[in-house]
Amino acid sequence: MSETPAWIEAHHKAWEAKPALRTYYTREHFDRVAAELLDGPTLEVGSGPGFFAAYRPGMVSIDISDQPGVDVCADAHALPFPDATFANAVWVDVLHHMAKPGAMLAEVGRVLRPGGRVAMIEPWTGAIGTVFYRHVHHEDCIAVADPWDAAMPPEKSAMDGNAWIPKAVLLDRAQELPSRTGLRLVKTKPFGALAYLLTGGFQPWGFPPPLVRAATAVEHALPGPILSMFGLRVLYLLEKG
Repeated sequence: MSETPAWIEAHHKAWEAKPALRTYYTREHFDRVAAELLDGPTLEVGSGPGFFAAYRPGMVSIDISDQPGVDVCADAHALPFPDATFANAVWVDVLHHMAKPGAMLAEVGRVLRPGGRVAMIEPWTGAIGTVFYRHVHHEDCIAVADPWDAAMPPEKSAMDGNAWIPKAVLLDRAQELPSRTGLRLVKTKPFGALAYLLTGGFQPWGFPPPLVRAATAVEHALPGPILSMFGLRVLYLLEKG
């Protein structure tokens, strides 16, 4: 097993030190994804620090890095599983790190059973999200000519990301999904505005848990169009046709 990447160690330290972050991810990320899943074997793509795998044991977790909690070390662009192996595929913040999102989604579609589901959390680049990810967040948020097969250079670091990718591929070009990947978009649900920011993410700072909980409760009461404008996170649900 290779040495654990430094960013994963940093994420584990933040996770242990910040109860508001743990609660937010569990309720707003993991619970949303789990609620969409079918019965049957589940593939987790890009397990990273292993937080979702700890929340939902029994999945097959893959990652490009061979580290604790990874069942199979593999590149998501070329999954080492037979066709129609899984009922579900899940991930949190993975698609926007892919150099070839189309190839990755096609591979996920290949290993899913007919009617299988893909549930993911990704950055939401609505009106406010685009400004946030372009000018505040540390990752890129830029349009590229080919978001399917050349979103980023092949030699990119595993942690290089572009928040623009998920919406460009899954929503703006949703009509191309079935022919390219065998998948179709069935749900888009933006969420996570101020409450997400108040957690501080995996940075060393963050607001107290009661304030994060209060902001989350307010956001749950907001109508969809408001969250579409102000949200920073999004749940996408795909199904294999």
